[in-house]
Amino acid sequence: MSHQHDLPVPMGWKVLIQPNEPKKSTQGGIVIPTKAIEAEEYLTAHGTVLAKGELAYRDKDTGQAWKSRFFPKIGDKVTYGKYAGQKLIVNGQKMLLLNDDEVTSILPEGAEITSYVN
Repeated sequence: MSHQHDLPVPMGWKVLIQPNEPKKSTQGGIVIPTKAIEAEEYLTAHGTVLAKGELAYRDKDTGQAWKSRFFPKIGDKVTYGKYAGQKLIVNGQKMLLLNDDEVTSILPEGAEITSYVN
């Protein structure tokens, strides 16, 4: 994970996410083919909140904090739409810059998530 001073500073209602990297091998040590890794990376839309803009999770008109107690904090694991956000690579680290309302859920501590195709 990046250090706070190495990160882009999200402006306004933006949230900076570090997407989870797909596994490159199985627990048994079998190397997963590059095509499968790329497919998993494309389908997997979850990561860790690295930073938030000063207006994130605040009312757009008044600037007051949202009344809900359910909005992500820095360090939370979250999900988002697979096409959402601006994709960035900063100092070799993949990051995603989203609007605050593009985060779709906060994952419970220790949750393991994978993607599937119908």
